[in-house]
Amino acid sequence: MSSRALTGWSMFASIWLVVAGAFNAVSGLTAIHKSSYFTDDMLVSHVSTWGWIVLIVGVVQLVAGFMVFGANPTGHELGVVAAMFSAFIWFFFLFAAPIGALMGLIVNGLVIYGLTIGSEPSSER
Repeated sequence: MSSRALTGWSMFASIWLVVAGAFNAVSGLTAIHKSSYFTDDMLVSHVSTWGWIVLIVGVVQLVAGFMVFGANPTGHELGVVAAMFSAFIWFFFLFAAPIGALMGLIVNGLVIYGLTIGSEPSSER
């Protein structure tokens, strides 16, 4: 299994991946414990259900971000998948929490861009 070189883009993406994971974890905890913060009538299901989903995705993003820092090749793939899933989830929050959803979409878009453009397999000598 070859490792990936930590380029400038992958460093950029890993930092934003950790930020996105922390943002999602805090948002998930907020939705679980303070469900009145979000308007429940705009979501498909109960707010606490979405809170658990967003919290789990946030933890996966944090793990993937630290894996990218460690030049683990699985971290890049896990980070892209987690960011795609997180961006998809934030579409459901567009009317319930528009500012937070917009921030979530932008940050996850930056992560996807940085991980896909900046991941180069390192050459082994």
